[in-house]
Amino acid sequence: MRDLLKRLLKMVAGYGAVQWAGPFLSLIFTPIITRVLDPSDYGIADFALTVASAAGTVALFALPQALTAHFNDQPDDKLWQRRLIGSTLVTALAMAIPVGCGLGGLAPAISTYAFKDARYAHLFLLIGGSVIFGVCSSVLTTAAQAALRVRWGMVFSAIAVLGTVFGNVFYIVILRWGATGMVLTPVTVGVLTTVAALWLMKSMIGPPDPPTVKLVLRSGLILFPTLVSAWVLQVVDRFFLVRYVSTTELGYYAIANKITSLLSVGLGPFLLAWTPLALAIQHDPTAKERYALMARYLIGLALAAGLGLGLFAPELLLVLTRPAYLPAAPYVGFLAYVYVFNTVNAVLYTSALAGKQLGAVSWMTMLGAGVNIALNFWLIPTLGLWGATMARVAGYAVPIIGLYFVLRRRFPVPYPVAALLGAFAVQAGLLLVSSGLPSAPLVISLLRKGALFGVLFVAFVGLGIITRYELKQVWLVVRRQLGKLFSIA
Repeated sequence: MRDLLKRLLKMVAGYGAVQWAGPFLSLIFTPIITRVLDPSDYGIADFALTVASAAGTVALFALPQALTAHFNDQPDDKLWQRRLIGSTLVTALAMAIPVGCGLGGLAPAISTYAFKDARYAHLFLLIGGSVIFGVCSSVLTTAAQAALRVRWGMVFSAIAVLGTVFGNVFYIVILRWGATGMVLTPVTVGVLTTVAALWLMKSMIGPPDPPTVKLVLRSGLILFPTLVSAWVLQVVDRFFLVRYVSTTELGYYAIANKITSLLSVGLGPFLLAWTPLALAIQHDPTAKERYALMARYLIGLALAAGLGLGLFAPELLLVLTRPAYLPAAPYVGFLAYVYVFNTVNAVLYTSALAGKQLGAVSWMTMLGAGVNIALNFWLIPTLGLWGATMARVAGYAVPIIGLYFVLRRRFPVPYPVAALLGAFAVQAGLLLVSSGLPSAPLVISLLRKGALFGVLFVAFVGLGIITRYELKQVWLVVRRQLGKLFSIA
């Protein structure tokens, strides 16, 4: 197991950082951006990026996921992998062109629908023109990840860092382009990543092959409802909110989601690195036991991080934004469950891919999306942001429940369900206790929150999320490293 953890950490440090670098820098620049933009402008930019994610989801047609699912079907056949990458890339580009053109043509109508003002049509024109780059970079970085090319991941990470820094400094701070700058920044990263990926991976991109195109299209068709449903769960609430709340409130909701995306920044590299690594060991006799062990680690980490965000949301908002954004604080702890449930889903999704249960993944995610949409219709007109929060969290909870019961019959993994449910209950109780506490001076408030966080750690040990043996091993490693450090000194 130690060897597996070492490989996982290597993947996290390398390729996983591709997905981590951009969001991390986006958070780093949040204090600057929120001082340049007021909540209303921030809400406008968030809605435009929501439309961009919709266009990308449709254009990609779940082809990167299909590539991942089939990449290891013939692990020793490099020719097969080249044909698979080339066929997936060409198919994705053929899908992206009409999507981009259609979005460009509808740009004035989208701007008028959302903001009752056609002046923001240029944002959607820009998004339509960049769809092809987003599709290309997504397919190629997915192929690099499936091939476990860690060094390429480091290159893509560096590009994401430089592109994000450039965009935030040049477009937003220097030129003061506001919402336009926020949209241009990810576009710039996508263009640069595409150019670099085409250069680095040219030897891995084979000619498209009709049978392989049919294979990825068939798998994409199976997985596409899952991707659309996942997109619905993530951002469709903005299309409801934009009709019922002000752009200022939309900005509060956007910044609350930005704060909770700290969980994605922290956990994303682990989840992205674990999926290809788990699929690479799926034929190992001990694979299912390793899947269960990693589930305990990853879900426990997500619960702890989610509680931390909920407890310290006001302080984080003061550091990362300015007082005008403080009304977003109450939503942070509850929206954090989106990423906790997403971690559970990622664990189950890996098992589903190994067991070839793609249909179950699609159906359960579609069910969650349906619940989310229904609750958005019902709750947002009367409850506004709280309605969107409840609908979003419920939509993420439903698929993991259904998928677990499907996998228990078709691809059983010995997950420690009782311990994990106990950890969920303790964490939720601590969050509710924190939200009901009266205000106090800063020092007392921080001590109080630290004590609540300590209760969760004790509960983890009692429930077996962290075993005493593991704690002892961690302490031995820390003591050994400290001994080396002081001996050198």
